[in-house]
Amino acid sequence: MDNSLSVEQAVQTLLERLSESTGWKLLKSQRCLKKMVGELVFEVDFYTSKWNKSNEYVGVNAGFSVWNKSYDKRLSVNSIVASKMLTPKGEQWFDITTQQKLDSVCDELNEMIGQTAVSLADLFEKDRVSAVKKLVDEHFFEYNVHIDYAAQVLGNDAVMQRAQEICDSLSDKVRQQIPDYKNGAKSAAWMLNRGNLRYIIDNRLIEI
Repeated sequence: MDNSLSVEQAVQTLLERLSESTGWKLLKSQRCLKKMVGELVFEVDFYTSKWNKSNEYVGVNAGFSVWNKSYDKRLSVNSIVASKMLTPKGEQWFDITTQQKLDSVCDELNEMIGQTAVSLADLFEKDRVSAVKKLVDEHFFEYNVHIDYAAQVLGNDAVMQRAQEICDSLSDKVRQQIPDYKNGAKSAAWMLNRGNLRYIIDNRLIEI
């Protein structure tokens, strides 16, 4: 293939250029960009396709996360505040096999990261309360926002509408599991880990 790149060359070039354009710290070994804002870590992680083969095909995608250092010392189900996958429209992977394709993807990802991760980090630097309110009001489901952090910053009243929407969308199966959870059951996945439904039930935001 003309002007094709190795997997390592393509991925590292992409990360270095995005780090430069965003101003975020590049951790090469973890293949991620990071920015700290108070107790929050804004992180863009990059993933590679199992089909990648140097000089034949190099595919990547990315995920944007915000996590709280006071909840856990690393990005985990216990610390995550919000997240969103960054993928090309209609495709799973960005194709950066050649220099021309890499240039195009770099521009596209730079714009996507700027509109999501960078924009949100900038908002948090200016005013945390306003930033969390924007997350709840405009990006709650798009960014998979954790209601416990939003409630911690804004108070439970500010998340009641979202809590109601979550409850309204529950499947019959989950509704049937709720009495068991209240009685101490840990049989379903949602009962085991920190999550919005557990917070709603544990804090009695909505009676289900």
